[in-house]
Amino acid sequence: MKKSVKRLTIIFVAAIGLGAYEQFSNPFSFIREEYTKITNAKHGYQPNYQQDPQTYKTDLIKVSQDKVKNASAAVALDATKNKVVYSQNGDKKIKVASLAKLMTLYLAIQKAEKTNGWNQVVDTSNKGLKKLGDDVELGGFKFKDGHKYTVRDLYKAALVQSSNNAAIALGQWVAGSNVKFIKMMNEQAKAWHLDATFVSSSGLENSDLAKFGYAQVGGKDDANMISAKSIAIIADHVLSIYPKAIDDAKQVYEKVDGQTLFNENSLLPGRPFYDESLHVDGLKTGYTVAAGLCLVATAQQPGKDRVITVVVNDYAEFSDTAKLIKLVNNHDSALK
Repeated sequence: MKKSVKRLTIIFVAAIGLGAYEQFSNPFSFIREEYTKITNAKHGYQPNYQQDPQTYKTDLIKVSQDKVKNASAAVALDATKNKVVYSQNGDKKIKVASLAKLMTLYLAIQKAEKTNGWNQVVDTSNKGLKKLGDDVELGGFKFKDGHKYTVRDLYKAALVQSSNNAAIALGQWVAGSNVKFIKMMNEQAKAWHLDATFVSSSGLENSDLAKFGYAQVGGKDDANMISAKSIAIIADHVLSIYPKAIDDAKQVYEKVDGQTLFNENSLLPGRPFYDESLHVDGLKTGYTVAAGLCLVATAQQPGKDRVITVVVNDYAEFSDTAKLIKLVNNHDSALK
């Protein structure tokens, strides 16, 4: 979620330029894109819920006491061995704010990869989405009149800056409507045998979404309820089908359509909690008043397994995540 920090810039990505590049590099690409649009409109897109099958086991590190006391829930996953190695209330369903966007990103990535859809233009004309983007507290990435935003643009806005309107627009692009997409999110969670209930694609609670016209699933006060373990597994699936997500998630600044995206992950280089020894390279921050501060971090030391950590409702999210990564990396039996 946006934490009222002004965005600066180091990288420029021009959506129109990307589209033009693809068309000139392949003069028949527009035929494929139009065919994809017609096919999806006629038959409707359905995710392959059985894609990327993985099995996870639990082999917890023995610790004398909880190392992340400030968090309501915390999990560490050895992503190389698909093994949960630390769990503190990890199976408890809990509000997770924007960490839920990882499921939105997974489904959007799957469609983009399957349909060559990264450069497709997404409908961002909805007045509620524009209003959400302009909101001082919940906005950040603006949908400007006359501008065309691609799937890749919105993917970056949702991942790097945690844009709520970008996530909702992506979901609508995948499924055709917000309600249908949230159904897809729950179907995917079911296919992975996760303890998760989704009511929003952005991670906002329905009480926040109502004024923008998007509290369409569940009750007026409902929220996504997902275990920290489930979030770690969703993050692992994102990296499994699209390893390039790390290249985007580790950017402190990104620029899309003239707007600067600012990454709230303070464990990245140049940020207050950066520690070179941790090798943190992602992945997703989250915040709402109801869920508190949340973080999914990814890290991989040379010669070690990749680690995915999750902390939920943790006012010391960055320092606690650093402790958790060090705990896992220092445990030889876990990460040889």
